[in-house]
Amino acid sequence: MMRYIIIVTILIFATFQVRGQGVDFNFPSFSPKGSISQIVGNTLIAIEYERPSARKREVFGGLVPWGKVWRTGAGNCTKIRFDHEVMVGGQKVAAGSYSIFTIPNPKEWVVIFNSDTTLYGTYDYDYHKDAARFVVVPSVTSRFYETLNFDIELQQHDARVYLSCANTEVNFPIETRTNGIIQQFIEEELLTGKNTVADNYAGAAAYLAFSEIDLKTALKLADIAKDLDRDSEWTSGIKIGIYEKLMLYASTIFTLTILFVTLSQLI
Repeated sequence: MMRYIIIVTILIFATFQVRGQGVDFNFPSFSPKGSISQIVGNTLIAIEYERPSARKREVFGGLVPWGKVWRTGAGNCTKIRFDHEVMVGGQKVAAGSYSIFTIPNPKEWVVIFNSDTTLYGTYDYDYHKDAARFVVVPSVTSRFYETLNFDIELQQHDARVYLSCANTEVNFPIETRTNGIIQQFIEEELLTGKNTVADNYAGAAAYLAFSEIDLKTALKLADIAKDLDRDSEWTSGIKIGIYEKLMLYASTIFTLTILFVTLSQLI
């Protein structure tokens, strides 16, 4: 008996010795971490998630059951962050970080933004902490997404987030407050004459012209910018673009002539 105890003790000690002499090896995750971030207008949108793969498995209706809350990823909950207030799915969402959960179904998905970003899986999910909840319609993709993928598509100062996995894709809009903030600045600072920085007037004129929101006001702002800085080639270019949109070709030619004369004097 004593000999048996001694032999077992030696074997255990030898095992610890071998382990102690080994090298730590980091095996790759089957659901590696992924992230995507994008400046949208005046807002930063950032998504962090763990990316599960199909690996020859049926994903929706199989690995991910229909009608149940899904972590929309693997491991820790998927997180999305905004540094300014946004509208998501037609609902106002304050600046901050949120977990993304979904409830997949064949004909519609529920997308959920929850204020608890500490969750692992859906074990302690609490719908009372939802910041937004809305319905989207899934579509079938021609491309097969082996691994869960998030993408952010720019739509001028707003965005659309795409979630793709296997042959299924859902998307939802994110509206920033960029347009409202710029309009407020134009009305309160520029149209009142409080601001005297030429580039602010030129930038506002370019913004309105590019967005084709109010070309008349755009031209007015460009004129003020030119009065504040008559040598600005940038403002001249903006005015030419506005004249072309308004089909005021005579004014376009006149401004081009003035610009050409100005440039000639600089040579």
